[in-house]
Amino acid sequence: MSPQVLNESYATLTLKLKADPASVQPSLRTLMRWVTAPLDLRTIEEGWAIQSRYGVRIWDGLLLAAANLSGCTHFLSEDLNDGQLYGAVQAVNPFRHQPEDVLGPALSR
Repeated sequence: MSPQVLNESYATLTLKLKADPASVQPSLRTLMRWVTAPLDLRTIEEGWAIQSRYGVRIWDGLLLAAANLSGCTHFLSEDLNDGQLYGAVQAVNPFRHQPEDVLGPALSR
């Protein structure tokens, strides 16, 4: 997961949904162990390139850049074009596919 996901979740919960920051932070802290994707200057440059090449929003470009730089092969999103490659990462709409459709039967257990 990219640190950007945690940032966007925090902003949505506290700013849009008016949740108390102190009540949100413990839940987000439990997710921090899953944050392995980079969010550095290289990721930003790559995000800009993806935004320009594919016409996606910058926030999606940054997430796709982090996925590419982390060696991911699939990116779950209902907003991106299902099946499209963004660099080496393929967008997968999780509402259209079962895990075994993407990962194969042995990997989805």
